[in-house]
Amino acid sequence: MDVDVDLRLNGKIVTRCYIDAAFSLEFWEKGFRTVIRIGGRMSIAQGGLHLELSASKPTEAAQASVLWGKTVAKATGRKDGSLDVDFADGYRLTVPVDPDYEAWELRGNGGFLVVSRPGGGLAIWDSK
Repeated sequence: MDVDVDLRLNGKIVTRCYIDAAFSLEFWEKGFRTVIRIGGRMSIAQGGLHLELSASKPTEAAQASVLWGKTVAKATGRKDGSLDVDFADGYRLTVPVDPDYEAWELRGNGGFLVVSRPGGGLAIWDSK
């Protein structure tokens, strides 16, 4: 897709962070679940804090749990395949494109799925 995509998370709160083979942020609201799953590099910044983390390294990924309980101000899947999530308190999560793998994906309600394609771009499925 050749446009930026609103990931429909504005005002939602991170209700869970978890690590398995990747790092995930989960949002529960009114019985509906949305998950952002990050498989590669990510950056978290706020004021003087700047973390460069790998989701595939549990000890690094654990530091991203600082996002638990935060409210999303805006979340955007960029047309180049990167991810930007701005939080109400000034934190920012960014995930760059991975040349070989899906860097991140978002699974939401009603079949809404956005995937960062290897090498760049987005794949989007939406039942609406």
